[in-house]
Amino acid sequence: MAKKEKLKKSNLLYQRLKEALENGNKVRIEAEESYYGLPITLTKDFVEIMVLVPPDEYDDEDDSFKQVTWLVRLSSIFAIAYPTEYWSTARLEKLLEIGSNQV
Repeated sequence: MAKKEKLKKSNLLYQRLKEALENGNKVRIEAEESYYGLPITLTKDFVEIMVLVPPDEYDDEDDSFKQVTWLVRLSSIFAIAYPTEYWSTARLEKLLEIGSNQV
């Protein structure tokens, strides 16, 4: 019975992640700090979530946004994060400006 209950919970998590992926909705990751990101890949075992991390307010020399991807194993809710790209503040503002002009 416990296995059936675990399977239902896993299916519900998968369904919600699938809906977020299809609709472009952010999901929340709670670790030492909370992050919001977009699911970018979903399989029955894993989900990848892209998070855009703002510049470190304590480091005046680093004004770049960092793109970090979280890889989450759904069966045990185990996750690792790895940096995937760095975005300068100017680059991000330019992309946001371009995006707002297209709307």
